[in-house]
Amino acid sequence: MHLIRTNNPKKIALLNEPVQNLHHSLYPERFKAYEFQGVLSYFEKVINEENHHFIVCVNNEMNLGYIWFEEILHSETAFSNPSHYLYVHQISVNEEYRGMGIGKLLFSSILELAEEKSINRIGLDYWVKNDSAKMIYEKMGFKLEKEITYLNL
Repeated sequence: MHLIRTNNPKKIALLNEPVQNLHHSLYPERFKAYEFQGVLSYFEKVINEENHHFIVCVNNEMNLGYIWFEEILHSETAFSNPSHYLYVHQISVNEEYRGMGIGKLLFSSILELAEEKSINRIGLDYWVKNDSAKMIYEKMGFKLEKEITYLNL
């Protein structure tokens, strides 16, 4: 298994299906069911933005999963100090390859970039109903800092 950086929106759109379907199954009122053309159109717009990174795990020319993260730089304001961090938008491993360390391997690409750029903070979020994500991220050392709540009327 090895990691490759990609700017191929079709490859990412195909790999997005499991995570999009998971979100739709947990929150159908919020998330659409996976639809390739719509997902492809979205990734065509963001994949070449300089601060977005797409890494794919490949084994024998088979794409097993991907991670999409962004480098974010915020200036100082009257309320907060400047910050420079990496934010994980999505990570997805094809179901048949889960439990093989692919997620850890994908996260290694973030850690590598963080070290290269002297970034000491990585952020992400997950949906409350996604218990497996919560357990994985806690095991990796992520700590809860902020909770967001909604009132649905």
